[in-house]
Amino acid sequence: MAYGNKVKLHYDIPIYIKEQLTIMAKRKGITATELLTRIIEEEYMRLKNEQK
Repeated sequence: MAYGNKVKLHYDIPIYIKEQLTIMAKRKGITATELLTRIIEEEYMRLKNEQK
């Protein structure tokens, strides 16, 4: 499902992970979705750089 330049993914996240994301996001002043997006982007870049 497309939302502008975003694609909505549906997957199950364990409750304890959701809680951890929420806690860390509150500390950073962002939403849990924004934090998860940043984590995924950073991991993608790390893996991409490892392949070089």
